[in-house]
Amino acid sequence: MQQICKIISAIVLLTFLTATNCCFANTIADDEKSLNVDYSKFNTEVTKNAADKFFKIAVSAESEEEKNINLENAAAQYYVLANINKSDPYPCVQLGRIYDLQGKDLYAKAYFGRALALENKNVDANYYFGEFYYTRGQYQKALEFYQKSLLYGKTADAELYKKIGHIYERFADVKRANFYYSAGLEINPNDPELKRKINKSAVKEYEQSGYYKRRSHN
Repeated sequence: MQQICKIISAIVLLTFLTATNCCFANTIADDEKSLNVDYSKFNTEVTKNAADKFFKIAVSAESEEEKNINLENAAAQYYVLANINKSDPYPCVQLGRIYDLQGKDLYAKAYFGRALALENKNVDANYYFGEFYYTRGQYQKALEFYQKSLLYGKTADAELYKKIGHIYERFADVKRANFYYSAGLEINPNDPELKRKINKSAVKEYEQSGYYKRRSHN
């Protein structure tokens, strides 16, 4: 077990250093061969359960130290899982989420991109890529991935509709913002923020304004 942990740590270190740099692809392959890792020896279900457990502990951790330790442990397990089945987008999405939480933007984008390359209609890959851009204030990119996640099936999430509404409100498109706030309220009628956001009289006033008419003709 100790040897396996050392192997996983070495692989994860290699990934941290080279995940987004194609010129190191051959180096990665050579290093992995030298480690003699036989991923067929790993149990998929056990590895996934361990990874998910570490990730769950990390996101609810009260201290940064506990969070970081469990994120690293989760990353190691998800990396193995990604190599057990290279066509499965799930561990790539999870690695993207981990790097997002760690503020390692290039790595997060690389793994979200890899997940979408495997399955471009993957709901979670599109949604969490949208989350990545939303938290960084890149709202146009966030909207693109949020809309795709809606299109591909994430339609029962009031928070998603709320965030899309926020984006349109930032774009000064009150009509579309109100549409998404209303859709979110249908899913979660008890959300006080959504109730406050929906203001039909404000929408009507906005639609009648010269500013709205100028936007409509552009």
